[in-house]
Amino acid sequence: MYRIGGVAAVVGAVLGGVGNLIHPVTPEHDAAGAAQVIAGSDIWTPVHLAIVLAIFLMLGGLVAIYHSIRGGLPGALARFGLFAAVVGATIGLVLVILDGVAARQLAQEWASAAPGEKAAALGLVHLNETLNFALASLFNFAFAAATFILFGLAVALSRIYPRWLGWAAVVAGLASVGAGLIQALVGEPTTASRVLTIFGPTVITLWLLIMGILLLRKVRACQARMVLAEAKGAA
Repeated sequence: MYRIGGVAAVVGAVLGGVGNLIHPVTPEHDAAGAAQVIAGSDIWTPVHLAIVLAIFLMLGGLVAIYHSIRGGLPGALARFGLFAAVVGATIGLVLVILDGVAARQLAQEWASAAPGEKAAALGLVHLNETLNFALASLFNFAFAAATFILFGLAVALSRIYPRWLGWAAVVAGLASVGAGLIQALVGEPTTASRVLTIFGPTVITLWLLIMGILLLRKVRACQARMVLAEAKGAA
């Protein structure tokens, strides 16, 4: 369990980090500009499919972290964190597919539409972007915020992992709460929401990477103890 979860956390963190890093940037308050970027990007859909895989792998890593923290308040927090992760990952998958597949098709239809049909086609692109933004707010609350605040508290209180690692996840989760609130209240991207959605996911990605490495070290430590026990038994 720990080996599979550790590998899933490391690979998911790296894949998600790279996917977010190379994700094409669309202009703010410019539906036509956004549609042009999406329609003209050859990596738009592959990047989003990579992020889908990263979400699955991250969830696998969180399952392993949950199993490594048992009993008491830390165990309960990890359990609630896992529930939040499942809900958040489900929302995230819908969000990424809409943004990566549906948005691409709608943008290409806009790009190839006749002059008299471009306004209607652009309206569909804008509608899809609005839905994506609403889902992104919910995703920030459920996955980036609730999940990692709960797991962060579980790690900080568990005495199994370094306490600072848990508090780092809590800070990232709180930043994601801020991003979700701004997205929900303003209804469109702002400088503040963009900064928070860069900071929070970056810290979360690094946190999962480190946690994955610690899980793999836990496997090696268990194997070393088994070898030592067998050697003592043979003696």
